[in-house]
Parts: sequence; C-alpha cells; structure tokens
Amino acid sequence: MIKIRFLLPLCSIVLLSSCVSRLARPAISGVIVDYDKNPVADCRVGETVTDKNGAFYLKEKRYNKFLLSEMMIMEAPPLRVEEPIVKADFISDAITLYNPRGGGQAKGAKYQIDTIFLKRTNQEFDIADLLANKHWNLSYTKNADTIYMLRSGFAEWCKTEKCRKFFNEYEALTDNYYHSYRKNLSEGVIKRFIELKFKGDHSGRLEQVQHYKHTFEGPNKQSDTLKTSFNWALTNKGIIQFKVPEPVEISHSYKVAWVDLYQLMLVKTKYDNLNNR
Repeated sequence: MIKIRFLLPLCSIVLLSSCVSRLARPAISGVIVDYDKNPVADCRVGETVTDKNGAFYLKEKRYNKFLLSEMMIMEAPPLRVEEPIVKADFISDAITLYNPRGGGQAKGAKYQIDTIFLKRTNQEFDIADLLANKHWNLSYTKNADTIYMLRSGFAEWCKTEKCRKFFNEYEALTDNYYHSYRKNLSEGVIKRFIELKFKGDHSGRLEQVQHYKHTFEGPNKQSDTLKTSFNWALTNKGIIQFKVPEPVEISHSYKVAWVDLYQLMLVKTKYDNLNNR
C-alpha cells in the first residue's frame, strides 16, 4: 500500500514532465512556374529547390513542449511559417502561413499548393488587355490620390506573401470597422465596395455598395447601391483616366505604379492629355 501511494505521485510527476509534439511547419508541396506557365527549375524554396518540373517539397517540422507548461496555457500554440522563394531574374516572394491554434495539429499535417506564379524582374504587361472586358474590384484613399485594384479571380491566384500584402492595403480602404485606425471612408460609412466592368470601347459599368454605421439612437441608414456608367482611357505613357459620376471620387488621371496579373496600383497625376491613346 505504501509503495502504491508512493508510485501514484511519482507517475503524475513523470506524466506532467513528459513532452507533447507540436507542429512547426506542415509538409508543403507545390509547383512554381513563370507567367507563361513554364516551370521554374532550381528555384530556392525554404531549404529546398524546385526540380526540372518546378515542383518542390518541404518536409513537416515538429518540436516538443513539456506537457505541464502546455496544460497551463490551456490552448494549442500558434503556427507561423515563412518560407522564402528566391530565383535569379525573378522577384523574390515567400510562402506564409498563420494559424492562431495551428501548432496543435497531429503528425502528418500537409499543405498542398497547386501552382505559384513567379514574376520576372522584367515582366511586361498589356494594361489594355488586363482591363478590357474584365471585372475589377477597386478601393481608394480618402483623397483619391491612390487606387488599389484586384481583378476577378485574385483570391484563387494569390498564394504568396506579396499579393497578400497588396490585398491588405486594398481591404483596409474598404472597411472602417476592422481597420478603424485608417479612417478612410466618409463620416458614417463603415464599408464601401466598388466593382468595375471595363469594356473594350473604353466605357464601363460601375457598382458601389456602401454600408453605414448603426447606433442605438433613432432610425439607422440602410445600405445603398449605386449603379452607373463610366468612361476610361489609356495613354501610351501608361496613364489611365477615369470619368465617373459623383459621389465616386476617381475622375482623375492616374499613373500605373504597380501592375501584376491580378493587381493594379494607380497614383494620381497631373497628366490630362488623352490625345495619345
């Protein structure tokens, strides 16, 4: 009986001082191609490189934590992963993952990436082709001096850090609720979403939806939708001009400051001569 009483606390101490396995990185696999869908071989991804087909595989990584310390926290640890993508003559990028409780996943965790498109440093784009007959979502700063645009299909295409950072900039200009520190929208407006359909004849359709802040005092303003036509023009100097009815405030000329397959950033310019299209 004495031995049993002695062994029970000893077993408890051994149990609580034992280790639990935590996930540091799931196994990650995918394929990297250029914008012409050619495989990018010998591209550095984390600690490995792509093969001749552009394929890569990163092994699962795990670490051990004391069970007692984990029980005191009462929740699984976060999972943070950042694996650089580096190749000469291409713009560097990274695979990033974050899950606030992801460290608690069991052994065998996997993350399958279909295809990553890596942008060449000298990549060229036909802006007119990117715009014409395409749907784009648009947000702009309070003074309409900078515009962020995402083409339809962006969410499926974006799998790396650079495009996600661009999305964060776009989104912060659409939502004053989650991004209240920006205070970008007009007084009382809590969210604003703008979609543009560009036509090949330099006309287009615009739809803007605005949601308003609700209070407990008096009747609250309901969401409203604006549907209207607009015109656009593109010069041979990479200048885009919008002619949009109020209250949308982007009837200006803009220089293309950043372009990608599904992203455009435009900066307001004083250039207004649209004779050289």
